[in-house]
Amino acid sequence: MHIALAPFGLQAGVSEDTLLSASDRFEEEFASKQDGIIKRILVKDGEGGYADIVFFRDLQSVDKVVEAERNSDVCATFFSIMDSDGSHRVYEVLKSYE
Repeated sequence: MHIALAPFGLQAGVSEDTLLSASDRFEEEFASKQDGIIKRILVKDGEGGYADIVFFRDLQSVDKVVEAERNSDVCATFFSIMDSDGSHRVYEVLKSYE
């Protein structure tokens, strides 16, 4: 399993309510339809920062989803409210405690 961590802020004038609505649309119309995504979590740090944390089945799934994002209007809309350079980090899960 791999986890992608994508930190971001919000563009000036964008509210958290707008973020949550856009995130719901992104989840419903894009993320939930991607084979290889196990789970997605949206978090905030209390200082104006946010992050999307996405759990993937494997590294190939990460690559496929990133490629699909490039051609998705829903993704473009979601990403347009973010103040981010578009970078993310991918981590391989070594051990999971549940």
